[in-house]
Amino acid sequence: MSDTAIAALQQRLELAEARLEIMDLEAEYARAWDSGDAAGWAAVFTEDGVFDLAAVGQGPRLVHTGREELQAFCTQVDAFYKGLHFMHLPRLQIDGDTAQARVHFQWQGLFNASAQYFGQRIVLGYYDVRYQRVQGCWLMKHRLEKAVSGVTTEHYDVYQSASLAQGQS
Repeated sequence: MSDTAIAALQQRLELAEARLEIMDLEAEYARAWDSGDAAGWAAVFTEDGVFDLAAVGQGPRLVHTGREELQAFCTQVDAFYKGLHFMHLPRLQIDGDTAQARVHFQWQGLFNASAQYFGQRIVLGYYDVRYQRVQGCWLMKHRLEKAVSGVTTEHYDVYQSASLAQGQS
């Protein structure tokens, strides 16, 4: 095999490894968020990483920067919602130690604000992500979440008081 062929094969192998490492990073992103592992979720980002939630409807754009702020955000959301991501494979473009992707997702979550108010939230959307390889490890530099559809189902306590619930007068 010629040196040129070996170099081309090496380049293809490095690209395949980068693709698989980024796919593992995306899986870790979902696992950490869904399990409420705020420190683990923040760790998938670079030290100065950004999670950017695009404005949706009347809601404001929210931008969280740096691992400390990211961890606090995950903890805050996890206190209200419990859910699961259903992630599609990323459409990756890799260039040396940087990469970018669009990742489509569905997220389904439950919330239980009180005994009288609980429900479900479903969101469909995509992430536009910029990755950076730092000391041989792929991390997220900037992640924009764009929800394109969402449904919230709310449930309320049926009974006004315990005595009515038990059939007492």
